[in-house]
Amino acid sequence: MLTTSPDGTTQESPIADDLVLTLAGTGTRPGTAPQLMRNAVQRYDWGSRTALALIQGRVPAGHAEAELWIGAHPLAPSALRDVDGHETCLADEVGADPLRTLGAACLARFGPRLPFLLKILAIDRALSVQVHPDAAQAAAGFAAEEAAGLPPGPGRRFTDPYPKPELLVAVTHVEALAGWRTAPDAARLVDLLDGARAERLHAAVTTEGLPGALALLAGWPAHDRAALVADVVRGVRVALAGSAVVRDADALAALMWVHRLVGQHPGDPLVLAPLLLDVVRLAPGEGLFVPAGVPHAYLSGIGVEIMGASDNVVRAGLTPKAVDVPLLLDLLAPDAAPVVAHGRPVTAHEVLWSPPAREFRLGRIVVPRGDVVTPAALPGADAGPQILLCLTGSADVLAGTHRVTTRAGASVVVGADVDVVRLVGDGEVYRACVGEHDAV
Repeated sequence: MLTTSPDGTTQESPIADDLVLTLAGTGTRPGTAPQLMRNAVQRYDWGSRTALALIQGRVPAGHAEAELWIGAHPLAPSALRDVDGHETCLADEVGADPLRTLGAACLARFGPRLPFLLKILAIDRALSVQVHPDAAQAAAGFAAEEAAGLPPGPGRRFTDPYPKPELLVAVTHVEALAGWRTAPDAARLVDLLDGARAERLHAAVTTEGLPGALALLAGWPAHDRAALVADVVRGVRVALAGSAVVRDADALAALMWVHRLVGQHPGDPLVLAPLLLDVVRLAPGEGLFVPAGVPHAYLSGIGVEIMGASDNVVRAGLTPKAVDVPLLLDLLAPDAAPVVAHGRPVTAHEVLWSPPAREFRLGRIVVPRGDVVTPAALPGADAGPQILLCLTGSADVLAGTHRVTTRAGASVVVGADVDVVRLVGDGEVYRACVGEHDAV
């Protein structure tokens, strides 16, 4: 299967056939049984060359593989395989019979579309400093660009009319920039760097606030960027040699990331972003929820991510893609902040993340060998679609007389018309499902 990425390049979707161990059942009508998915791999340059292949138990592709997309997003919809081996497109299945696939409640809330997108992220280099719009901003921005007749491509900032809140659960240790530091904290870190250029940044922090300081960096004159980065390199080396920084774990982490970003994005003033944004460290099993309007950049590690099914991203730097700092500043939500949290136990085998996002919830289910595990009935949710992603080991997905067996890196979609699902095997399964009802 071939898909087209936002930058117009063709992407492969290599899910090895040996990930599919068993398909068994008594019916073939789509939706009456859990269905295996064939998912797209996105080849962004910040991705690992080995991590996704290791998870899926296949030979590395020889190039960066950044994200595995699992869902019905039109840029890279998953394919479905029925019990006879026939394949259809998940987005087409939803469009053809949304009531059956989504259920009445999900259809009423979101229309004929799967509202969430599940991913595995394999982060080898830093992603861009970015912000996502909220629902009103996305709808207005998309409508304006449609009215202006902007074609799909780099000139667009809004690829769809939907928001993109997101939750990343760490599989390995993950580091990210997420949310603003306090102004005094940022000023303290900038003070560790000497020189007139650092003084200019310090003045922006103290007089214009952190968004103003970010705008100053993003708009730094092109002819002076090399000199700025050279000053940064010298300043970081001097600061790291000082005993005060060694004793300050937060300052040490920020300066070390500045140093690493200089190597990854030489000449980009946003290498100083760790002085303005909090450095967040996630241990395996911790989640990071990023609501709309919060600046962030994932830096390293492997995680399972669920988000609103949108690709609306506005960038400020650390990327070869288009940036739009004025728009990014307009999208900022002053009162919004990232949240780091463990999942809440809902059964002996499942923990659940239920952030304030109407589009999704995420569960992690441990299936012990020999046990039969029934995923928890979720509070506030009518029957709706689910995606089950086997991350490690293997798991049989049972529904009535149907059985689908997968192993690490493979996923199954369960339509709203499937009443009861059970899991057996010996593995770890992530469950993506619709969020709680909207507030009245």
